[in-house]
Amino acid sequence: MKLKFLGPLVAGLSGVVVASYALTGAMSSASSAASAPVQLSLWESHNGGPVENSEVYLVNWFNRTHPNIHVTIDNTKASTKALAALAAGNPPILAEISHYDGSFLNAHALLSLNPYLKAKNGLGQNEFYPAVWSNGEVGGQHYRLMADVKVSQLTYNKKMFSQAGIKTPPATWTQLAADLAILKKKFPAVIPMAYKDSSAHILPPFLANGGQLFTPGSNGKKADFLSPAATATFNYFHTLYVKHEMIFAHGSNIRADFGAGKIAVADGTSAGYQKILEAVHGRFPVGVFAYPAGTSGHSANLAQGLGFVLMIDHTKAQNQAGATFIKWWFGPGPQVYWAEHSGFPPETKASAAQMPKAFLAAHAGTRVSMAALASKYTIPRPAQGGYKEVQAVLDAQFYKAVTGQLSVHAALQQLQQQANAYLSGHTEL
Repeated sequence: MKLKFLGPLVAGLSGVVVASYALTGAMSSASSAASAPVQLSLWESHNGGPVENSEVYLVNWFNRTHPNIHVTIDNTKASTKALAALAAGNPPILAEISHYDGSFLNAHALLSLNPYLKAKNGLGQNEFYPAVWSNGEVGGQHYRLMADVKVSQLTYNKKMFSQAGIKTPPATWTQLAADLAILKKKFPAVIPMAYKDSSAHILPPFLANGGQLFTPGSNGKKADFLSPAATATFNYFHTLYVKHEMIFAHGSNIRADFGAGKIAVADGTSAGYQKILEAVHGRFPVGVFAYPAGTSGHSANLAQGLGFVLMIDHTKAQNQAGATFIKWWFGPGPQVYWAEHSGFPPETKASAAQMPKAFLAAHAGTRVSMAALASKYTIPRPAQGGYKEVQAVLDAQFYKAVTGQLSVHAALQQLQQQANAYLSGHTEL
């Protein structure tokens, strides 16, 4: 669906930094404006709501301040459609795709962003959170820069915690289990925690327990799931499930039941925090806490989300226009607006430093996600060849082990065997 542009947009932006950024951009861009602007197509995958609205707003802002470039934005699933469009001879110039970009690289469909990053007024590693910068980097080349970033976090019903005598959110997974037992006893009709059985939510506790994505020295060709960390993580969630202190659920169902007061702790991401608040609709106070620390003594997380890519088969002017938009997107003004209106945290250190204190005080989800992104223990979601299949197997075997369809030992044995096969080149997806 092609989105229609909204009217004048720069006026009324919150914050002095946004207004000054827009004015500076307008002055610098107007001086180099050509009579015929470069037409830039952007495919993005957000479907409605504040995220899509925020991106449309920013695209219009860019168009107003860059008269030599005109961006047309299409809401479509670029991750699955852009390669077919390339084969048909009409790929977008700029697209947002998921971290599963191996198929794009295998098809040689993407341009390296390195020449644009290193150019005058380019972007540098020190500007970004480490997990954001390295997400999409392959062999020293950046083929993708995150358009949005999210991390896993837990939302909780503050009223229930208070009534159960739980004064502070848990700092460790062990303490979380103890709190869930208290909540189950205090509210027998309430589900203590709803959790997502996906790799982005399974790997963080595994890593916090000292786990590793790959066996050391294997050059990424061998997984490391036959480990005490994996056994401890699988057993932890299996115990919660058996004690009826946790269920598996997804997205809209978790939010709806949490909003109705049927769930005390809801697993989710920073991007879903605003949706949680909408589901609650002010019926009770909502809190957020980061994924707790594991046996390693620290927490861990994965940076995930869509990323900007430049598709091949376009002119040098179009490629440059795409790179100009990407660089503009990461400026403090656009990033602050994006964080305030989309629910995603800012991706650069400069924009994080300029987030209004009043906004952060009122938005716990953004505060928690910013702290997680700043942590050295937050890493990019794996995008290596074969890891898409590994994650699918991880999801399946974790579910079987937690729900008792397989023993933890058997599930990890199968997971290790299948993961190694995929990492060595075998594929089924």
